[in-house]
Amino acid sequence: MNLDDTDKAILYLLQKETRTNLTHDEIADRIDVSSSTVSNRLNRLKDDGILVGYQPTIDYEAAGAPHHVLFVCTAPISQRMDFANEALEIPGVVNVRELLVGTQNLHVEVVCVDTESIETVTQKLDEIGLAIDYSEILRREYARPFDHFGPDLVDESDDE
Repeated sequence: MNLDDTDKAILYLLQKETRTNLTHDEIADRIDVSSSTVSNRLNRLKDDGILVGYQPTIDYEAAGAPHHVLFVCTAPISQRMDFANEALEIPGVVNVRELLVGTQNLHVEVVCVDTESIETVTQKLDEIGLAIDYSEILRREYARPFDHFGPDLVDESDDE
């Protein structure tokens, strides 16, 4: 699907905006279209599989879950997707990234409230057949919107 400037501006704002309650009216005001245009475009972007979901950014430590760990694992290439889906079913796993490499090809992000829970996740990852290459404690994650999607198409005067 080819994205036009309106689609790009909507995607840019959704990536940039940290509030999860950005209304269609607010988006419309920022990109100079009607609220119904925003609604229709969002539905189309979802239907076409471009807009997959809305994920809030959570400070897990402030929320009472101080253990945020990244497990770097290796799965057989032919089973990588299956292992990713199985890992997502393990309590405490919040994200899995599938990489296009032969080793260290699954990054499993885990949030736990205590060290026993981390050990349980480690055991479960091992039980499903993932080889854990190493793990790292995550401190903070930084992100920014993909700038191809239109900072020049958005009225930035309403930024907070």
